[in-house]
Amino acid sequence: MGDQGLVSNAERKSEAAWADLFRDGRGIYSILVIMGVALHALQILIIAIVMPTVVADIGGADYYTWPAMLYTIGSIIGAASVGPVWNLLGVKGGYGGSAFAFVIGTIVCALAPDMMTLNIGRGMQGFGSGLVIGGGMALVSLVFSERLRKRILAAYQGVWMIAQLLGPAVGGVFAQLGWWRGSFWTMVPIILIFAFIAVRYLPEQLVKERKKEEKVSFPFFRLLILTSGVFCIALAGPVDNPTARSALIVSSIIIIWFAFKLDEKAKNRLYPKRALSLFSPVGLALWIMLLVGMVHTTVPLLIPLLLQVVHGVEPLFVSFVSLVISLGWTIGTFAVSGWTGKKETIALGSGPLLMMVGLFVITVTAQLPMLITLTIAAGLFGFGVGIHNVHLLSRTMAAAEKGEERITASSMPSIRSLGTAFGAAMAGLLTRFAGLGTATKIEEVGPAITFSYGCGLIPIFFATGLMFWLLHITKKT
Repeated sequence: MGDQGLVSNAERKSEAAWADLFRDGRGIYSILVIMGVALHALQILIIAIVMPTVVADIGGADYYTWPAMLYTIGSIIGAASVGPVWNLLGVKGGYGGSAFAFVIGTIVCALAPDMMTLNIGRGMQGFGSGLVIGGGMALVSLVFSERLRKRILAAYQGVWMIAQLLGPAVGGVFAQLGWWRGSFWTMVPIILIFAFIAVRYLPEQLVKERKKEEKVSFPFFRLLILTSGVFCIALAGPVDNPTARSALIVSSIIIIWFAFKLDEKAKNRLYPKRALSLFSPVGLALWIMLLVGMVHTTVPLLIPLLLQVVHGVEPLFVSFVSLVISLGWTIGTFAVSGWTGKKETIALGSGPLLMMVGLFVITVTAQLPMLITLTIAAGLFGFGVGIHNVHLLSRTMAAAEKGEERITASSMPSIRSLGTAFGAAMAGLLTRFAGLGTATKIEEVGPAITFSYGCGLIPIFFATGLMFWLLHITKKT
C-alpha cells in the first residue's frame, strides 16, 4: 500500500489525531482532497440557484435541467476514468490534467453565449470534477493509513456540509447581482491554485506503474458505453410518460451492466475486478453504496415539494429539512470517525438500520401535521448515513486487491453518483405512477411522495442485509 512510507508502526497502533492529517508530508494530500471536494460540491450546488438568471439572459428554458444533468454524467465518467488517466499520465500529470479539464470547462461556462455552449462546458466541468474527486479518493487510499482515512473522510464530509450551506448563499449573491457568470469566474483562480499545488508538489507516482510492455490503450469504447447508460438514466428524469421513463431506466441498467461485463475482461479496468460480486467485500460495499445513494437522493429531492404543498411551509424554509439530513450525516461522521474494532462494526451495522427507521417514520408522518417528528426522523436518517459511510469507505479501501487500490478508491464516488442518478429517475417514475399530477394539489402530492418513500424502504432493506453479509464475510477473512 502507498501509505507505508508515510505512516509509522507506532502511529498505526495509536488512535489517529486530526493534526496527523498534516504531518509527515501528508499536508499536501489533505489540502488537495479537501479543496477537490469543495470545488466539486460548490459547482453542484450553485447552479440550481443561478439557473433562473441564466435562462433570463441566454434563453434555453427547454434545457433548464441539462446543465445539472450533464455535470452529473461527466462526474460519474470522470471518477471512473481515474485509473486509466493515471496509468497514462502518472499522478502529477493525471491530477494536473484533471484540473485543466475542470478549469477549461469552467471558462467555457463563464463565456457561454447560449445554452448549448453552457451544456458543453458543464459536461467538461463534470468530467474534470469527477477526475478530481475520484483522484482525491485514490490519494486517501494510497497515502493514508486505515485510521487516518476515517479522519480525512470525516473532513471530506465536513467540507461538503459547509459547501451545502455556502453554495446557495454564493449562488444567491450572483443571482441577485444578475451576474451569473461570476459564479464560474470566481472558481477559476481557485482551480488554478489547486492545479499549481498538484503539479508542483505531487510525486510522479505513488505506486508502481505498469511496465512498458503492459501499457494499454485508453478505454474510449467502454467509456462511451458507460456514458450512454448514464445518459439514459439522466434522460429518464425529465420524462413524464411512465412507459418512456421505464424504458429508459431498463435500457440504462442493461447498457451499464454490459459496460461492467466488458470492463471485467479489460487490462485497464475502470472498476475493480469483482465490482458486481455479492461474494467479494469490495463488490458488496459498492452495491451498498449504490443502494444507499438511491435512497439518500430520494428523500431530500422530494422533501421541499412535500413541505411546500402539503404542509404549507414558506419557500425560504423548504430546504431546512434537507439541511437537517446533511447535518445528521456530518455529526454522525465526526462522532464515529475515531472508532475501531467492535465500535466500528456497530457503526457499520446500525447505520443502515437507523436509515430504515428514519425513512419509515418520514413515510408515516409525510402527510400528518407532525413536522417536528418528521424533521427529527430526517436527522436520524442522515445520522445513519454518516455513522456507516466513513467506515464503509475506509473498509472498502482496505479490502482492495493488491494492485487495485487506486481504481477501487476512485470507483466509489462514481458508483455513489450512479446510485444518485438512479434514485432521481426512480423517484420521478414512482411519483408519476402514484398520481403526482401537476405537483400543486395536496391530495396528489402527499400520496405520491408517501408512495415513493415507502418504495425507498425496499433498497435500504437490501442495503441493510448486504451490510450484515459484508460484516460476516470480512469477519471470516
